[in-house]
Amino acid sequence: MRRNMLPVILVAVVAAASACALQPNNLTRPAPDIDRTLTTFSFIEEGELVTFVVDTRATRDRDANPFIPFEIAVGNRTVNRLNLTRESFTLVDDQGNRYPCVGPKELLEGYNFLDFDRKLGELPSIVSNKFGNFTRYPSMFSPVLDPFSNALGSTVVRDAITLPRFGYFIDFIYFPRPVGGVNGKKFELFLESPDLKDPVFVKFIVR
Repeated sequence: MRRNMLPVILVAVVAAASACALQPNNLTRPAPDIDRTLTTFSFIEEGELVTFVVDTRATRDRDANPFIPFEIAVGNRTVNRLNLTRESFTLVDDQGNRYPCVGPKELLEGYNFLDFDRKLGELPSIVSNKFGNFTRYPSMFSPVLDPFSNALGSTVVRDAITLPRFGYFIDFIYFPRPVGGVNGKKFELFLESPDLKDPVFVKFIVR
């Protein structure tokens, strides 16, 4: 009788192995609470009105600093004119704490990596295809010391930007270091404007 059971047992083992092989690898599936990625460090929210990209390549290296950088790209898809200032952006941590953008004076007095952060920026090459039919507009929400560290070739800070339809910009913005730091943590970066009925936000993790 045991000889008769052996093929049954083998079939069961093979079936179980096949079922396991067909299961999707959990490590390759995107987390349900973060947005789609363009690269390991960049996350995108692509809406009908605005496309919003956040990159954290420079962010992860600044966890011990009082201010934390984020490289961002914003594309205006359908709004007649999209007016944005530094105050348009708010960082929210996984505890619900909200952090406003840091101004130029605070950064110049208390942060030493303004130029180097921009050398770590990767969005110009990443979003070139995403905004292939768009026009890039100059933006400088945060200061630099070396004019050649940015695409503008300037150290002049700009407090606001107006994006026409099919316009986009790439820039660095800074926030106070969140409670508990940033590495391994999930965040939401909100974009608000009088020209938008609802805020746009990107959900991401700093890896």
